[in-house]
Amino acid sequence: MTDLFPPGFAGLQRLARRTHHWPAAVEILPGDVGRRRYLRLIREDKPSVIGVTYPEEEEDSRRRWNAARMALREHLRVPLLIADDQMGNQIIEDFGRQDLAGLLREDLHRRSAWLERATNAVATLADRPDPGLNPPFDAQLFRRELDLAREAVFELWLGISLSAAEREAHDVWAETLAAEITRHPRVLCHRDFHGNNLFPVGEDVGLIDFQDLRLGPDTYDLASLLWERSTLEWIRPQESRRQIDIFAHRRGFDPSTLESRFERVLLQRAWKVCGTFARAVAQGRGDLYRRYLPGEISLVGKLLRDSQEDRAFRVIYDEHLAALTATSNR
Repeated sequence: MTDLFPPGFAGLQRLARRTHHWPAAVEILPGDVGRRRYLRLIREDKPSVIGVTYPEEEEDSRRRWNAARMALREHLRVPLLIADDQMGNQIIEDFGRQDLAGLLREDLHRRSAWLERATNAVATLADRPDPGLNPPFDAQLFRRELDLAREAVFELWLGISLSAAEREAHDVWAETLAAEITRHPRVLCHRDFHGNNLFPVGEDVGLIDFQDLRLGPDTYDLASLLWERSTLEWIRPQESRRQIDIFAHRRGFDPSTLESRFERVLLQRAWKVCGTFARAVAQGRGDLYRRYLPGEISLVGKLLRDSQEDRAFRVIYDEHLAALTATSNR
């Protein structure tokens, strides 16, 4: 019986036995960027549950997850906390095997309706007060993300050393963009509001991985939802604009004004994501990320405007990146 649990889950094993959640089978689930580890505990004649184990260095993440769940649970669908041994092990509600990314990819007939539900969830989250669990987004953080993207895309992935003039052009562009989006209206943001962190739960959109929520630009989560990861394979501008209109109506903004802000936040996120994916490919973790990279790079090119800083970065983009978008699905 005890060998159902893989090594490293002794505490979770004890918690499952003590709380009468002993499984008939155990499924190891993919982890995230942190060091948390997940199991699906499959029980006979009862709903499955998710077991989570936090290493000691992730204790603050567990604390913030618990606090964020308490702040959101009356307004958004978040997992029930079934058991917590206060020693790094939890049992929580299982939202199921199909995330929203999978549903949106596979079910064309329900795609628009579920996107609208997710957009309304973004608006609901934006209306909530900041519980103060994490420092707000600031220009320094945004700039750091863009600098890491420059390093990952050009140096680690492509093996290119930018000239001094090219690097200066990139960095002036990054500094200007980071400062610009920091001045946008601020609301509470999930931070990773994409389809792999969202689940269809009945008629609701369920949220996971919300421990990093913080104040940030008002279109930040909407940009994550509409133009990131698997959505790049099928999202079209008209559908994106429809969701922007819905969000603008909920937030009381003119849609064209909000869309202008949205595009600038999306530009920052798209280049940041290019860096994340390029770094993963360079480190040999890459088939999935390699698939997404051309679409993300193409998106960056589409979002550059006619400002002096954007034009300067456009020169670098056209020289080193434009040809890499040939395999993009967009």
